[in-house]
Amino acid sequence: MLIPGVHGEIHITRMAHGFPRIQAHSQRDQCYGLGYAHGMDRQMHMWLLKLIGRGQASEKLMGSDDLIVVDRYMRWIGVAAEAEVEVAQLSPQSQAILDAYCQGVNTAVQASKTPWEFRMVGYKPDAWTPADVLLLAKLIGFVGLTQSQGEMEKFIIELLRKGVDVPRVKELFPTITEEIDDEYINLLRQVKLDSPMIPDSVQWHHLLPSFHASNNWAVSPARSASGKAILCGDPHLALQLPSIWYETLLQIGDEYTMGATLPGVPVMVLGRTRHLAWSVTYGTMDSIDYFIEEVKDCRYRRGDDWLPLKVREETITPKKKAPITLRVYETEHGLLEGDPAETGDGYYLSFAWSAKQKGGTAAESMDGFARLKEAQTTTQALACFADLTFAAFNWVMADDQGDIGYQLSGLYPIKAAGTSGLLPYKGWDTVHDWQGYADPHDYPHALNPANGLLVTANQDLNELGTVRPMTLPMSDYRSDRIRQLLLEKEKLTPADMRRIHYDRYSLQAELFMPLIRPLLPDTENGKRLQNWDLRYDAESLGATLFERVYRAIVQIVFGEQGIGAEVMAHIMTKTGLFAMLHGNFDEVLRQETSAWFGEQGREALLRQAVERGLAETAVPHAQTRRTTIYNFFFGGQLPRWMGFDYELAHIGSRATVPQSQIFEAAGRPTSFAPSVRIICDLATDEMHTNLPGGASDRRFSKYYTSGLKEWETGVYDIWQP
Repeated sequence: MLIPGVHGEIHITRMAHGFPRIQAHSQRDQCYGLGYAHGMDRQMHMWLLKLIGRGQASEKLMGSDDLIVVDRYMRWIGVAAEAEVEVAQLSPQSQAILDAYCQGVNTAVQASKTPWEFRMVGYKPDAWTPADVLLLAKLIGFVGLTQSQGEMEKFIIELLRKGVDVPRVKELFPTITEEIDDEYINLLRQVKLDSPMIPDSVQWHHLLPSFHASNNWAVSPARSASGKAILCGDPHLALQLPSIWYETLLQIGDEYTMGATLPGVPVMVLGRTRHLAWSVTYGTMDSIDYFIEEVKDCRYRRGDDWLPLKVREETITPKKKAPITLRVYETEHGLLEGDPAETGDGYYLSFAWSAKQKGGTAAESMDGFARLKEAQTTTQALACFADLTFAAFNWVMADDQGDIGYQLSGLYPIKAAGTSGLLPYKGWDTVHDWQGYADPHDYPHALNPANGLLVTANQDLNELGTVRPMTLPMSDYRSDRIRQLLLEKEKLTPADMRRIHYDRYSLQAELFMPLIRPLLPDTENGKRLQNWDLRYDAESLGATLFERVYRAIVQIVFGEQGIGAEVMAHIMTKTGLFAMLHGNFDEVLRQETSAWFGEQGREALLRQAVERGLAETAVPHAQTRRTTIYNFFFGGQLPRWMGFDYELAHIGSRATVPQSQIFEAAGRPTSFAPSVRIICDLATDEMHTNLPGGASDRRFSKYYTSGLKEWETGVYDIWQP
């Protein structure tokens, strides 16, 4: 296909699974072509995200109660208005890129039919603008990253309010450094909790891009069979149709950039050029805090003074329903949770988010990505990634000169001395205020480590920096397993990397089975678990039995012995909290003694778990992992035979390299999974890749579910300029 661009003709060719190769003669035309491709293939995808980010879904699509909740939440966060303001902060280079990209999007949308789903609800997309690009960047930085940190800190608050004693809370969250006395707990109990977090039961919650877990790694030339560095990555997200990613190859003359983009944003999030390759994982930075605010007559206390709350009114006009007026209150710290005009004086939480407090992070991050296009070395790339303040990500990179590097991005607030940031601060005490922001060059980072390996899998990487921004990292099972596999061979190849991507051996099971084996009975199930090879294969009975025993011990120790069986069951099955915090729970379970074990002790509780976990007939692991990838507009509301959804067996566990943590959200199963896989050997101009879905968001396009079978079975496409 030939289309006219800003300066000249653009050549677009469909490649594997419908994804495009875009050839142009200038960077602006390249961006125009990418926008055109996004607009042609992902109009539905892009405008749904835009409407949700703006808090207009109930106005433009349907006035359901679920969408009203989502709109209230997004209006409360207020990122859409901030994105409009940040457009003026773009550099001339970034402004030109975004203008060309948006022009391409809008040209494609004008030349194509409005998606029938939008016609069904009477909505016609408006123009795509640079503010919409920045809005999506802000959503990526908040949902699943900042929001997850906030939800985990809210969980700590709830534990203390519900009477879980301090020793047990600190055992579960050992990074809490503060003393917690009865006076502080009584204060927490007086706080009017009115969380505006989107309930997991709300449909369309899944539409927001939510990075929960990922792996990426790089090996130096000394460890590579080709004599050049190798870069690998597989960001884990909740699966959806169409796939959240949109692969593309952009080429100007002999120079190219290829990899995965997010529709709506002209940025190559992970991929490579001739000289450089990079990938990304969730960085677990604590960029938020809660502050307890004392409120009286719509004023809040600061020292001995009472300051007026800043009030913003938002009006939501849901379809076929009366308008809704939402009052949003702010203090110097952040957004107040609740409406004191309705619920009266008292103590409230305010939500402080560094990217919101500082402002401008999306615009300045666009500048960082623009410079990345010109970077040719790992050293240059490290500087670009350090400037990406919009979100906390672990970036790993490698170049064709043999250097490998790692950099944490984000905006980390300097917290009060001696505090962890995991407990709410007293907002009236100015000693608890943030003291500016840490220098990104003090964050965890690395260049050419002595062992020639860099691995991130959302684990604790604080030791690589002079500040410690990771307060709730995930377990290190995956990172340790990847490192273990990388060290098994002297010289590594792309084929080795493919095997690592699909490795389903569990280091978690390796640690727990020595505790469980001595307690196993001489029964059929007991023998099966006794002889299990610790691999989550589709036909494995041992994997099923281990999961049953493991979930039973968690439920007994932390539910029945702790916060309540129903509460713990809800956390494990209806939210993503346990998926993120399982490492914290495991650290307690692996101790010989713990306040959580009570008088019975660990062995007695493990015996109960073994008995409970082995009580039922074992079935193959794959039967327990059936899940569905849902169409992101209908979300499972249509009959399966219509082909909008795709069913598969999601093999693995929380501890295997390809994560499989199934829980419910929006009333249906969801899971973390590798949303795209890439392998780049810098000795070639190739990128090996697979992802679950094709280029189109149109159900009846051959590029809708294209690539899913290959993703399931480990078949990679090889891209090259």
